[in-house]
Amino acid sequence: MDGKNELLEQIRAVDFALIELNLFLDTHPSCENALKDFKMLAETRQRLHKQFTEKYGPLRMIHGATDDCWLWVNDPWPWDNMRWEELKGGMANVGLRQENRVPDQY
Repeated sequence: MDGKNELLEQIRAVDFALIELNLFLDTHPSCENALKDFKMLAETRQRLHKQFTEKYGPLRMIHGATDDCWLWVNDPWPWDNMRWEELKGGMANVGLRQENRVPDQY
């Protein structure tokens, strides 16, 4: 796994734990251990998110908003770093089965 995917996997794992702790704290609001773990994981998530954004750009477009213009479209697209061999098969080999095609007349 490359660095980007490893970082994404760490963010996903922390997000999962935060959601679970959030649900637990809904029913156990005075549990000090859960609250301590939640705060620690929230800080970890913030650090990982910042690290990912600095290296690879925003995770979601809401985090890429700027006041002056819409810049995220200038970042590399997923296929920009792919080799031609990976692209040439692409969607050209994918076809719709007859039963999934839209009929010509309704």
